Amino acid sequence: MNELLIVGGLTVDRFVDGTSAPGGSVLHSGRAAVAEGARPAILTVAGDEPEARDGLAQLREFADVIAQPSPSTTTYGHEEEAGRRVLVLEAVSAPMSATDTMPEPPPVALLGPIAAELPASTIAALETTVRARCTVMLIQGWLRHLVIGEPVRPLALDHVPDELWTAFGSADAIVVSTEDLAEAPEDPFTQAAAVRERIGAGPVLVLTLGAEGYLLDDPSTDRLIASVPRRVIEGVPMVGAGDTFGAALAIHLGRSNDPIRAADAATEAVIRMLEARR
Repeated sequence: MNELLIVGGLTVDRFVDGTSAPGGSVLHSGRAAVAEGARPAILTVAGDEPEARDGLAQLREFADVIAQPSPSTTTYGHEEEAGRRVLVLEAVSAPMSATDTMPEPPPVALLGPIAAELPASTIAALETTVRARCTVMLIQGWLRHLVIGEPVRPLALDHVPDELWTAFGSADAIVVSTEDLAEAPEDPFTQAAAVRERIGAGPVLVLTLGAEGYLLDDPSTDRLIASVPRRVIEGVPMVGAGDTFGAALAIHLGRSNDPIRAADAATEAVIRMLEARR
């Protein structure tokens, strides 16, 4: 039986050197699930571009896959600005639906869109059809200002529709990076408080801080936990680190229901993934 259901779209990533490749949270989080000893089930959406077909073939090597068709796959151009990666949106996929589900839905679900391809109505429908005992949401894909031909920018929290905040509040855990939030990028505690105000008192909130670790806000406790890893891996690409963290967090929350233990296991999963890139 599959332990984890991952929901999100594939991407086509085009790079400055003229090459292209499949990408998206489902690829990175799927591989992370396998590394944690879980065979994932994946619900995704993709077009018929060669890169998308390649991405689906890669997914099917380690997961049970349902792929919803789309006229195009979400496509990002990767550029650089002052040494930092900049994504430029070139195309978007069709929205996903909850009409396709696994015969035996896994007990843990990870929702990780990459360009808002999961509307609030689909989140609600998935809750009904999947009935996961633990749902984790990687919300960065919903927090992006998306205009074809323009660089992707963080969306101000007040511009995120209320129905999405309501949907986020129904999750067991929310994961978001400090880099994906427009407000107070220099103060993660302020960022965490701003997100908490909008999602309510239900979900565990994990704010990842890159190499500096994470903040964990568990509503069942009276304090925030700040964790800084002793090992920092430098000089390797960080692509997929957040997706790896989210997949490992979801799996370990489903196994132990202990947020701190799950977040520590997720941190170790990211370190192992980065070490493998040396």
